[in-house]
Amino acid sequence: MGNDEIKSSYDAVIIGTGIGGSTFAYGLAKRGLSVAVIERGDYLRPEIKDLAPLHFYYFDRPVVGGQTKAYGAAMYRLRETDFNDIDMESGVSPGWPITYADLEPHYCEAEKLFKVHGSSDNDPTEPPRSAPWPHAAIPHQGPARDLIQRVTEKTGHKVSHIPRSIDYDPENGGKCVLCRHCDAYYCPRDAKVDAEIGALRPAVATGKVSVFTNTKAIRILTTPDGARVTGVELRRNDQDVTVSTGIVGVGAGLRETPLLLWRSRTSKHEKGLANGSGALGRNWAAHTMNWVFPIKWRVQKQNFHQKTFAIHSYYHAGPHSKYPMGVIQASGNIEPIGMSRRFRYFANVLINHSFQVFVMGEALPTMQTGFQLTDDGAKTIGEPIPNKKTFNKLRKHARDIFRSAGYFVFAPKTKGHFHSVGTARMGADPSKSVINSNCKAHDVDGLFVIDATALPTAGALNSGLTIAAVALRAAAAAELRG
Repeated sequence: MGNDEIKSSYDAVIIGTGIGGSTFAYGLAKRGLSVAVIERGDYLRPEIKDLAPLHFYYFDRPVVGGQTKAYGAAMYRLRETDFNDIDMESGVSPGWPITYADLEPHYCEAEKLFKVHGSSDNDPTEPPRSAPWPHAAIPHQGPARDLIQRVTEKTGHKVSHIPRSIDYDPENGGKCVLCRHCDAYYCPRDAKVDAEIGALRPAVATGKVSVFTNTKAIRILTTPDGARVTGVELRRNDQDVTVSTGIVGVGAGLRETPLLLWRSRTSKHEKGLANGSGALGRNWAAHTMNWVFPIKWRVQKQNFHQKTFAIHSYYHAGPHSKYPMGVIQASGNIEPIGMSRRFRYFANVLINHSFQVFVMGEALPTMQTGFQLTDDGAKTIGEPIPNKKTFNKLRKHARDIFRSAGYFVFAPKTKGHFHSVGTARMGADPSKSVINSNCKAHDVDGLFVIDATALPTAGALNSGLTIAAVALRAAAAAELRG
């Protein structure tokens, strides 16, 4: 899929092959632009029989497709309210410079591109759609069907389908067999429609896109007045290469995207490209997540695909809370890899006799959440701000739902951030943001940020589809600029 020799110029150069970079490449290619896609890592093509070695802990090193090679393939649209200012326990979740309606056509395109299987049934938060789901929802299997029936009958809560980006089509040769290992694992069948499979391969198939692996972006070049990009300096095979271009898309990740813009600073942009506001590396937002394990000792020994169900009853508010809470969502079956031997036996017993479910809520951004950027890297100065009391109420509601449905529930308190966004966020005000509503830098023409760092907030739903939709919208804007 890649070329050995980099040409001296392309219409566009894209840094990173995650879901933003790969989808941006596809969007530009279908408009006829020549594109070079730059990736620090290499293709992941292991010959393995056991999936365990390629659990998400493996993905500390860069690979083509980025973190989506081990993602859970849950592809949700954000809800209409997520694009507005929302009062929360710890502050205000800031609104976006675009509305849901602005992004909706691109959501439709992204769902087709990533073969999303879904349904609007039983989801009280589902936003308006201008097109039907591309594929029918993944069916609930065995023990999951029983759990859903119990929850529905005994609690009255509606249980919805998780929209999934997998190649499931048993009647027409689809690659997915609905195994238990999906979420947090590499798929050796190429059945999980990740960034590489869903967007980069179709982009390469147009004949307009070349992928260069094991290549590092050193800096982005601009005109002497700093007003426009002119190219990118790359390092490949221990040699420096300069490529001319009029469009640069940066999709290198939460830290690496702002660091590349920082390293590209000039006398006209002393704090880094697109950083006239000082917001580069700041406004880190994310999801707060905790595990909940509904246990049924005799039912869980079956090998089945459990990541199909979610409960959205508390997305906008809930009992004893005026604030939005979040979601209750099944995960895939994740083995306790990386856990110490001391806890592994207990974890194995727990996983083999329970459903793995998590609760997820929004953690807020401010100018104090994010990183200090230096030539030596990005140092954390503040983490996204959780809504602790609200989140604990959501966690308690989840426990109560499954207990009422007849399950013993183990719900340990854990700490972590997932689905991080925002360190080069979009905004209408150039004094408070890095890029505009089309993902173009406020102060550098031709420079686009097209990964998770562009999103102002995380909402409380998985961010992959939103990143893809934003990248498609940016590709349309990049075409128009010429």
